[in-house]
Amino acid sequence: STPPISPPLMQMFEVVVPPGVMPNQSFSLLANGQRVLVTCPPNVRPGQKVRFQLPISNPNEKSKDAPAVQLEYESIKDGWARTIRVTDMKFQWVRMNEDGEIDLKSVARFDVQHSAYTRRLTFLEGNDPRMRTGKLSFGAANESSVESSVELNGKEVVGYAEIAAAHQRGTYEEKAEWFQEICRERLRTKWENGHMRILVRRNHLLHDSLNAVMGLGRMELAKIWRFEFLGETGIDAGGLAREWFQLVTEQIFNPDMGLWLPSATNQMAMRINPASEISCPEDHLIYFRFLGRVMGKALFDGQLVSGHMVRHLYKHILGWPVMFEDLELPDEEYFNSLKSLLDVENMEDLCMDFTFTENALGENRVVELTEGGEEVPVTNDNLPEFLEANLKYHLMDRVKPQMTEMLLGFFDVIPEPLLTIFDFQELELLMCGVPVIDIDDWMANTTYTGHFQHKGAGASTVQWFWEVIREEFDQETRARLLQFVTGTSGVPSRGFSVLQGNDGSIRQFCIHGIKKENSLYPRSHTCFNRLDLPIYGSKNELREKLKVAIATSATGFDIE
Repeated sequence: STPPISPPLMQMFEVVVPPGVMPNQSFSLLANGQRVLVTCPPNVRPGQKVRFQLPISNPNEKSKDAPAVQLEYESIKDGWARTIRVTDMKFQWVRMNEDGEIDLKSVARFDVQHSAYTRRLTFLEGNDPRMRTGKLSFGAANESSVESSVELNGKEVVGYAEIAAAHQRGTYEEKAEWFQEICRERLRTKWENGHMRILVRRNHLLHDSLNAVMGLGRMELAKIWRFEFLGETGIDAGGLAREWFQLVTEQIFNPDMGLWLPSATNQMAMRINPASEISCPEDHLIYFRFLGRVMGKALFDGQLVSGHMVRHLYKHILGWPVMFEDLELPDEEYFNSLKSLLDVENMEDLCMDFTFTENALGENRVVELTEGGEEVPVTNDNLPEFLEANLKYHLMDRVKPQMTEMLLGFFDVIPEPLLTIFDFQELELLMCGVPVIDIDDWMANTTYTGHFQHKGAGASTVQWFWEVIREEFDQETRARLLQFVTGTSGVPSRGFSVLQGNDGSIRQFCIHGIKKENSLYPRSHTCFNRLDLPIYGSKNELREKLKVAIATSATGFDIE
């Protein structure tokens, strides 16, 4: 049985209400290293003090789980940040403005720079007791919340204080280690309390695996699974499990199966096929529920899956804010066409309406982006609503049934509060593994343009760049650099020589030299696998600026 966790200690904090905060408004600060959202009481004014309590880790436990209590006002500027809401101890997203304060402006209309949405998954009881159903929706990021503790059979097994402490762990490895330990020690059913035997035929792997996994109740997903391939001798000491997860996910992500397609931008990043029902006439949705369970179980057991997904799908799993710019990776051409509408003086000249024409298996189909969309002309006045409708359709509604099933399967295994410690880049590394990158192959298949066109790899800045990557970056940081520039940590099996761009043609990794007047920090163009690298005066300057660019790429924070 799961050992009971000791009740958390409570720490009292006393804070001064910052200038400009009105009664019933919220402000953000760091308390004990955790970003906290405090609501100003009705009778309190700026300059006066308010008190609140937070659970903290037991100081008698390991010191790395009990950081020193500290209090400071928020320092993050211009981006989305996860906070803990003191009123009900739930995690909530808030947007920080340029002054590092909570952006309290109510954005009544869609804004391409600031508006963000998160998925909401509401669980419902299904007809089959082994499976929940659910309703998926897309709403304003600052209105969604997530529990900050995990319960099992009505008992709390992971408390807020522990999750808050895990948020503060410095490296990806430390967070991943904590996550695996919680799954292994607190959530997994002990072997002697029951385990599962998964028997499959290699020639009917997907069929047998789907029947076995979808026949299990949610409690059985937390048990230890032992795999057997019919007619083969071999005891599963871990190797068969590793092979099963690899083979099953390879088959499901294979475009020939009809469930997934390579994204337009990067052939390594897969997107859900909107026409999966036509391509896979068997019950396509059961495959997405199955894949969700397999991905969740792989994460739970510390196994890897073989398919990388487009960035916004990792965001949806985490409930991370999705913004207008997330349209660029799946379809850069359409994203640019939408963006260009902002500069059109008279939209009515274009004779557009609230529809989108999509191609499914060679046939064009007109989709209404809003009810009666064919009858609604796009004007300069309703352009924000048109852009918002496009974002919601392309990043959610277009594949909502498939996404719903995949998330339901995933959360059959993984408690969502545990995922709050990761960003979407870390989640890709956790699910697909940190790749072992061949630096020589990377260098040999890199092109140079802009101010580096003539000197190429001989330019000082370029030499420093490769020295930092080879000598100072670990595999995780190299993978994050790849995510920053190409949109995924995946490297083609044949190496960097076959890296593709958004048009499907070979588009090798490119380092484009720019002047520092254009940008102080490196910038990426994921559709072209291109890194804009300023000409720096020293290796130290390059290292620090590159690290900042990579670190902030997951947050949406402005670093200019």
